[in-house]
Amino acid sequence: MATKASSAASGAAYEEQRRKRVLENLKHLEDLGISEMSKSLLQAARLQKQNKGGVRASPKPRKKFDATEVRRSSRAKATVSYKDDDYGELDTFLRRKRRSGSKNAEQGREYTGRVSSYEQQQNAFRRAEKLQDGLENPSFVKTMVRSHVSSCFWLGLPTSFCKKNLPPREFRMVLEDEDGAEFDAVYIGNRTGLSGGWRGFAMHHNLEDGDSLVFELAERDRFKIYIIKAIDFDDDDDDVEEAESDDKNASGGTKEEPAQEDSPSAEPPKGAKRRKLRGRR
Repeated sequence: MATKASSAASGAAYEEQRRKRVLENLKHLEDLGISEMSKSLLQAARLQKQNKGGVRASPKPRKKFDATEVRRSSRAKATVSYKDDDYGELDTFLRRKRRSGSKNAEQGREYTGRVSSYEQQQNAFRRAEKLQDGLENPSFVKTMVRSHVSSCFWLGLPTSFCKKNLPPREFRMVLEDEDGAEFDAVYIGNRTGLSGGWRGFAMHHNLEDGDSLVFELAERDRFKIYIIKAIDFDDDDDDVEEAESDDKNASGGTKEEPAQEDSPSAEPPKGAKRRKLRGRR
């Protein structure tokens, strides 16, 4: 009991001491004027909050647009009609564009239409390889396709040959044919191809799909080019003569055979008579 009474007395003394310390602090704050300052700040915050909640912001005025359309051009406005009759000029323009073709007709030339057979291309390639065997300088054989000789006129060269024998930059390359005529072209090193002059060389020599060309690097900036045509005009004439002779032989044979069969007076060969006699026996 004595311990409980002593603990209660010490707790009461602590509370009394704490109360005195709080009163002293409040008095000290009043002397400094801090309590009144805090009260004034609280009142100002309440008033500001009330003003924000009570008064709504006025909405932004909407822009009014006139019914007339604003035009930037100084020209007079023309009436637009969507009838089918008004598209006549457009249709004629589109038809002309379809006839003329795309880049093939504007930048290059249309392909001649002569397409060589697989045997003709192989024959031209073998002749080109045979010609290449007699050359001393670095060389390669290139078979032409339509993109080389029409439309874009871009000629890609073998990558291994270019990396070994040509510098990896852009420079002027001279193309010399078998007659000694020279044509200026542009070699693009990072793409290993010829452009900007190859078109003139191809059109001048009438190169076609399937032709084989031997490129001999005569100098560091000069190609000596040998052209082996896949379709020669002499071959075309020979083919026409052979076709005509075959037609004549075929027509002659068909006329003579029915004449022998239809003629009753024509005697059958001796072998046929003997076979009939043997059959009767």
